[in-house]
Amino acid sequence: MNSIRINRFARFVPGAFTWATPARVARKIVQVAVPGLFLLLTACGGNMEEPKIELNPHPAMHYALAVVIDGAPGAFDSVDASADYGVTDYGCVPEQPISGARHLPGKHVPLRLVKASDTTYTTEIYVDLLKDEDYFGKGVCHWKLAGITAEAAKGRMRFITPVSARTFAERKSETRYFSFDAYQNDEFETRNMGNRDRHAYPYSHKTFSISVTAKEMQP
Repeated sequence: MNSIRINRFARFVPGAFTWATPARVARKIVQVAVPGLFLLLTACGGNMEEPKIELNPHPAMHYALAVVIDGAPGAFDSVDASADYGVTDYGCVPEQPISGARHLPGKHVPLRLVKASDTTYTTEIYVDLLKDEDYFGKGVCHWKLAGITAEAAKGRMRFITPVSARTFAERKSETRYFSFDAYQNDEFETRNMGNRDRHAYPYSHKTFSISVTAKEMQP
């Protein structure tokens, strides 16, 4: 009975001889079926083409940015800053095949910091850095500043001060406090965003701060 079932299946699997064992037949099924399944999934699940993002040729919203470290118990290995931009209007983006989701384009832009002193770093930023364009034939996509991030690194510890778009629009400044203990315990990779309230720490006098402040620059 087993040999009859194998003989019938051999017509559909090349190389599956009448004397093949069930294990060899199963391996042949995998060899034939899996590549076809992979091609099917690839065809159905492709993402939309990434847009070619260009700079705004005439940016006008220009700000000077300062990153100030106050009261740290020692030096840092590096201090960096970056800005993130995003498209906010879903109507200009096509739906993804199958899922129907709309993936809004985003852009991460490193900022070149200049060391003004041992505790202060400066740079400049354009809020309207990126050019609004019709990327997908569904209307113009408008770019907005999503946020700014300052990061001071010591060992594997990253001390992060994030500035949201709302905070930037309302007060142009953000300060985060960090404990001396966190500065000393840098052997584990950690993204430490601190606390807005210095007194949230048991020993508030053993804290330091990282502030990000923006000031509009006149043309």
